[in-house]
Amino acid sequence: MTTERERLLQKIRHVQELAERGFDGERESAAATLERLMGKYNISEQEISREYRELVWFRYKTAIEERLLAQVIYKVTGKIASGCVGAGSGRKHKKLGMECNPAERLEIEFLFEFYKPALEEELKRFLTAFMHLNQIFPDDESPQAPQPRTMTKAELMKIGAMMMGMDYHEPNYRKALERGDE
Repeated sequence: MTTERERLLQKIRHVQELAERGFDGERESAAATLERLMGKYNISEQEISREYRELVWFRYKTAIEERLLAQVIYKVTGKIASGCVGAGSGRKHKKLGMECNPAERLEIEFLFEFYKPALEEELKRFLTAFMHLNQIFPDDESPQAPQPRTMTKAELMKIGAMMMGMDYHEPNYRKALERGDE
């Protein structure tokens, strides 16, 4: 069980990490806050700098986010994260745990939040390429069809390159009917 002083030190270490690794204005603001807190609670640099590790649980929403988070944790720590299972239910919770120091925690959180939207964008591009390659749309022009979005030449080239690396999957209705598949 952590004491009140240890919890305070953890918070101050987090502020120190922002002061050292934050971005522009965030860095200056964190440095001023760090100095104020150290004075207020009579905490020395030596006390803050002691290395400590704690188990941190990182949340995700989807299976793909879980894979991304696990990879980010592995990149930062070099270790494989553990999942969380409910003690009473035995059901898997949507979080991964890793024992890490504050710098690693901050880096994991930053990288995960950075890569999530980039991954979503790439998945949208992948899905567009897959649907076009496999021609997953009606043969005739439907009046209810959504209007295609305007794409830049660079976007079209990326989708085209993806399509070149994919396999075409042709559904064979006749074989499915012969086997009795529904």
